[in-house]
Amino acid sequence: MPLPSLLCFVFAAGIAIALAGRSEIRVSPRPVLLTSSASALLLYASLLVVPVGVYFYVLHGDWFLLYMVDVQRVPSALAMIGFILLVGVGLLGFASAAALARAQRDAISGALFAVTMVASAGVALALRERLSVVGTHAQFTRGFGLTEFSAGPLQPSAWLMGSILVLGLLGTVARVLWGRGRG
Repeated sequence: MPLPSLLCFVFAAGIAIALAGRSEIRVSPRPVLLTSSASALLLYASLLVVPVGVYFYVLHGDWFLLYMVDVQRVPSALAMIGFILLVGVGLLGFASAAALARAQRDAISGALFAVTMVASAGVALALRERLSVVGTHAQFTRGFGLTEFSAGPLQPSAWLMGSILVLGLLGTVARVLWGRGRG
């Protein structure tokens, strides 16, 4: 999963969790980022999304960054800030959907969720030329030594990590809904 797809996905995850916790969000006088639904998103993003991003960054960093930047030149502190911002993108999606939930505009949140999920997959389709090969930044820019995405270990990893993210999101949404039903 390349970085732009991961950004779209975590934004959509924030929307989905806010939609699942909308009844709590509507009645709670607290700021939306202090609700239990926001805590669920924070845990999901910190325990699943960030480790998946770190996995791709460490093992296939140039591919993860679409060969735009040589990963070896990125300072580790900047990468760490980037992963913290990844959680922030999820919180931004949550806050957007929570504001819409408080305004009784759930249909808009649902549409925004659908658009961001399609965008997550659409990035991979739009950039399939770059993503169809795996190698380093130097190999990509100079056109040598690249392997096909389907021939190497990246394809099964991408499917596995994507499945983990989706199943984790479904579990988190189910937990927020279950907590809402109990409350």
